[in-house]
Amino acid sequence: MRISKSKLALAMLNAGITSIKELAKVSGVSINTISRSNNGGTVKLATLRRLADALGVDPAELIAEEA
Repeated sequence: MRISKSKLALAMLNAGITSIKELAKVSGVSINTISRSNNGGTVKLATLRRLADALGVDPAELIAEEA
């Protein structure tokens, strides 16, 4: 599944996380994986959950809409 870049950015802003490096640290997801997802790559459900947990949002809030 794909993470919406804009939804991730908004969730980071709301959580007070200012960089991908900081998100990687608090979520335990590598910077490379987060960067890859921001560039249109897919992520596993476990990765989505870890990011969502770190941001305090439901995983569904981060998923990109299908075109």
